[in-house]
Amino acid sequence: MKKFFIGLCALGLSLSLNANAISIDLVANKSVVSVGDSLEVAVRISGLNDANAPSLGVYDVNFQFDNSLFTFDSISWGDSAQGNQLDLSGFGSLQDSSSGSGWLNLFELSFDDALDLNVLQSGEFTLFSILLNTVAAGTGNFSLVANSLGDAYGDNLVADQINGTQVTAGAVSVPEPSSVLLLLVGILAIGMLRVKSAQRR
Repeated sequence: MKKFFIGLCALGLSLSLNANAISIDLVANKSVVSVGDSLEVAVRISGLNDANAPSLGVYDVNFQFDNSLFTFDSISWGDSAQGNQLDLSGFGSLQDSSSGSGWLNLFELSFDDALDLNVLQSGEFTLFSILLNTVAAGTGNFSLVANSLGDAYGDNLVADQINGTQVTAGAVSVPEPSSVLLLLVGILAIGMLRVKSAQRR
């Protein structure tokens, strides 16, 4: 009987852990770009509970990219559709960023009350978006390292899965002249030759 009870407890614990499988996904707004194009990569978290714990209260992450193909332009904090889910009461949040060769460190700490975060925060939202400029052709990989994630009380959260993304950058394409345009240029050239030959007579 004791073994049966321990087995039930272990099963219940595993189910409760799997119920909140937190994942972070990098989502690019384009899969193929040309040199000179801008590119936006959103960093989204999911697996939190809608209007219930756990919620996200703080994060410290490193965003990594190929700086031979892309250059950093700017950061947009929060979700463009849902607003900043770490600033639900309008108190703001502590935001900090630093950068190096091919990486950005981003930190955000909510000033919201823990109860407000647990009751009001969505279970899935964009943490921030990174705007980059394409400077060379090639295939670029984007990844993320979660240095730390904390819930509404600052207790540790674990990202079960972090999914990067890949973008192909191509050279600037020069459009070929259309056949109609070539035909018009040819007719114009013939017409000019006839006018010149008529003037010589």
